[in-house]
Amino acid sequence: MTFLKGRQILWLLVPGTFVVAFLWDSSVENRPDFVTSNNNPDYYLVNTSTLEFNEQGETTRKFTSSKTSHFKDIMQTRLEQPNFVVMSPDRRWQITAEKAVNNELSEQLELEGNVIIELNSQSQRPPMTLTMPQLMIDFTTQTAFTDAAVELNNTIFRQRAKGMTADLKENTIKFKSQVVSEEL
Repeated sequence: MTFLKGRQILWLLVPGTFVVAFLWDSSVENRPDFVTSNNNPDYYLVNTSTLEFNEQGETTRKFTSSKTSHFKDIMQTRLEQPNFVVMSPDRRWQITAEKAVNNELSEQLELEGNVIIELNSQSQRPPMTLTMPQLMIDFTTQTAFTDAAVELNNTIFRQRAKGMTADLKENTIKFKSQVVSEEL
């Protein structure tokens, strides 16, 4: 009878040992590399060009890029050599950079690397060029801002400052620091 009780205990210990071993394993299941990799887009486009029109059929925006990569999981689009042109009846803005990242959730566009904004107006004013190493554009508030060094040039003067905020609706620029201005 003791032999039978020992076998019953053995039959209970073997499955219990497996249960304890499986519960003891605390390793986290790793996601495959292609899911976690930031360099593996869902799709990419080469030499992209996009036009946007208003109700009258007039071109209001033009966008080109040498390479556009879209990452669906992180809701992000990366652009190489982006070029944005915003047109209105009285003025034309052109924005270029080395690269840009569009975050779809926050509706922000981050431009990096020799960001140049050129304003050509239909009035008698000379064209203006705004240069900086980086710029963040927030589409929800229609503002643009940077904390980096900024240089504003036209054919008459050059102004330098550190940091700026631009209101895209009002077409105004406010520098965050003391402005150094020189006549050309």
